Amino acid sequence: MNNNHYFNKIWDVFKPFIIYYVLYSVVFILIISLCRTIAQGLGDEYMVYLTEHAETVTGLVSGLSMMISVLPLIPMLRHELAEHKFSVSDTVYDGSSAAKKQNGAKSGKNGIAVTQAALTILLAASSSLGLNVLLALTGLVESSAGYQDVARQQYSVVFGAGMILFGLISPITEEIVFRGLVFNRMRRYFPHVAAVAASGVLFGIYHGNLVQGLYGGCMGMLMAYLYERMHSFLIPCLFHAAANLVVYVVAQNMALQGKLFTLTGCVALLGVSAICIVIVELGKPNH
Repeated sequence: MNNNHYFNKIWDVFKPFIIYYVLYSVVFILIISLCRTIAQGLGDEYMVYLTEHAETVTGLVSGLSMMISVLPLIPMLRHELAEHKFSVSDTVYDGSSAAKKQNGAKSGKNGIAVTQAALTILLAASSSLGLNVLLALTGLVESSAGYQDVARQQYSVVFGAGMILFGLISPITEEIVFRGLVFNRMRRYFPHVAAVAASGVLFGIYHGNLVQGLYGGCMGMLMAYLYERMHSFLIPCLFHAAANLVVYVVAQNMALQGKLFTLTGCVALLGVSAICIVIVELGKPNH
């Protein structure tokens, strides 16, 4: 009985991720196969075009596959966001149940404040760049063949397409899966600190190589932490988008990298991140 109960909890937590991952894999393969079939039918010049722009085509197909695969999870997301909002209002506010529900509804309407958005963007930019610089200084970036392959594919995508893919599609779909669903379900079954840590570890593992695993794990914990502190799903989405865009833009600018990718730059960026976290922790902003 206890084993079944434990298994049910694990399945409830991982089910959204499994559904998304399986659907994404199937949809991606089908669309890629369709693109190749159409190109072959149109002539050799189209196959040559696909080959020459393989990274951009793969990126666009990946983005389309993400959007399609996340659609079945939207009803689950609505339920989890409503549960999260109610659990927050139940914890933060005193008084009758009606008052709690009213305050919870008010929280949802308010969204996020300008100061919260600004702090989130600053923390996203400083932490994403700081962690990238730190990983580069340790030598892990150069020694990881898996990361080098992924980075080459990502940064070979046409810039405009990359901005949409990494700054909009990827952050929203991944936040729906990892913070909106997986983290919210984890926090229902486990202490919130454990849920923050575990969801971050899972997010790191999802990225598939050591460098991105360490980076993704840290960033995943930060996003879950901010969500837990600010109680708005828009916060991790904004953080994720800002972090992706900043790293993507800096990766295209060698002169800027030369200034930031130093020990001084690393200390300064991570110092700003620490200050932002202190502000969040002291303020503990609640709607």
